[in-house]
Amino acid sequence: MQNLRDKLLKAGLVTEKQAQEAAKDQRQGSAKPHRAREKQVSEEERQRREAFAAREAELAEERRKEAAKQAEARMQSERARRLRQLVETHRIREAGEISFHYVRRSGKIGRLDVSLQTQKDLEQGAAAVVEDPGSPDCAVVPGEAAKRIYEVDPQAIRFWYGPEKPIGFSDAGE
Repeated sequence: MQNLRDKLLKAGLVTEKQAQEAAKDQRQGSAKPHRAREKQVSEEERQRREAFAAREAELAEERRKEAAKQAEARMQSERARRLRQLVETHRIREAGEISFHYVRRSGKIGRLDVSLQTQKDLEQGAAAVVEDPGSPDCAVVPGEAAKRIYEVDPQAIRFWYGPEKPIGFSDAGE
């Protein structure tokens, strides 16, 4: 009597190679569960590695953002230092009896007491009113210093009838 293997081979339903693999699997018996466990372990390991790689990418992105934030803070600190230095170096300290009004960054009206000559300089663009980073008040500086301050921080200038466009006027569109 022929066994099932021989009958299937004779009928052409399986190849010799398939029959040999079936016999091998039958002999090993417990090898399949072991391979399945290996596959499961390797799948878990792959998932762990993917999670680790994703976390590493996330941490790298956070570090990049933090570095950019620190660089921006350093630049802002450097701008404030340069602005403070320019205002202190070029400030016109001459007080006078004429009130000169300007618009603060908050939108409120500020007032400086200036001399007649300083008032004329402000009106002609030879001087400007700038925010003083060292105090809550503003200061008057010469036009050349105002140009440099404008390069550092354009919003620090509160009034200037400068060469490009006037700053601090109600129709200036700031």
